[in-house]
Amino acid sequence: MKNKEKSGPIRSKNKNDNFYHEKQLHTANQKSTNKRLDNLIQSFFKCILRHPNRTTAKWTFIVVIKLALQACSRKRKNKPKEVFKFVLRALLYRRAFNEMKRFFNNKQREKLFVNEPNYLMKCMKPFLRVGFQKTEIAQLLNDHHTWVENTFTESAQEQIYLQEIRLRSLPIDEQEYYLTLNFDGKLRKEAELAVNIKDAQGHTYYSLGFTVQNHNIYIGCIQGNNNDQGFTKAFTKAFFGLRPKSFLVETAQFLAQHLKMHHIYAVKNSAHVYNAKRYSNAGEQVNMNYDQLWLESDAVEHDQWFYEIPLTSERRAIEDIKSSKRKLYRDRYQWLDDHNDTLGNAIKSITKPEFQAADSKITTNSL
Repeated sequence: MKNKEKSGPIRSKNKNDNFYHEKQLHTANQKSTNKRLDNLIQSFFKCILRHPNRTTAKWTFIVVIKLALQACSRKRKNKPKEVFKFVLRALLYRRAFNEMKRFFNNKQREKLFVNEPNYLMKCMKPFLRVGFQKTEIAQLLNDHHTWVENTFTESAQEQIYLQEIRLRSLPIDEQEYYLTLNFDGKLRKEAELAVNIKDAQGHTYYSLGFTVQNHNIYIGCIQGNNNDQGFTKAFTKAFFGLRPKSFLVETAQFLAQHLKMHHIYAVKNSAHVYNAKRYSNAGEQVNMNYDQLWLESDAVEHDQWFYEIPLTSERRAIEDIKSSKRKLYRDRYQWLDDHNDTLGNAIKSITKPEFQAADSKITTNSL
């Protein structure tokens, strides 16, 4: 009887042979990718040579290359590829890139590039919510940092961008934790500023990321550590049943009041930046129910992207609470009042006198 021929690729029983075969395929794919990149680079040079104003095009290309090398200076792997991607995006989306360059490529805002060297490319990727155009992101980023510059003192800005500002301490079980404010590159897809709960060693347990435009706060995320070694339970016990995520929402409301905000908008699950097409196959996902958290804070639907959270939280009447829990709620509300006062003093110490004296101008613009 004749043996039936099996269809499909021939696999060697020798593991070494399989490894060598896979390595050959990887090398072939890499050569193919490099060839395509070379062809694209040659196409760019041909476009420059054919440009009616060849000198201007040449200098534009040189400037972009220089900025690309600066942006990728810390890259250890695939640096040439990252440089090329920078140049490609800058030339394909010239209008948005020129806006970012005009807004941020200056001495005053160079601190932004310490934690995010590739900041000029920020508008090229989804940010804060789904559906933004690149030029809209560039304008939003500029508006936010203009607000930072108009609100905080020079020394506070330096701390926010390069280190962090400790707004207050949070003693839990004879250990000191801190509520901090900083420009956090880890939340670069979702927000420009972060309010964090950290320990004395700088380990972050929870973060709330937000961006400001037109005197409105836009919350892009709340993140927690899945393996917090009992921190959430200890925090909730120490602060009268207040969970860390709810505490951060309350903190955002207090900060909004002290920073003269008009509204607080919080992103919906469906509009979260990780639901953008760019990240659909990248393994990124939203790991919490944002909608439920906002609704627990008495939020109402604002538009297709955001809920609106009230500037002040509504507290339960003591007589409506079970007698066995009334003391807990009294203590919680008293602690939150003290927390609000502490934040107010902290904000006053880091904001400009002219900000404290001026009434915020009412604006009807929103995202």
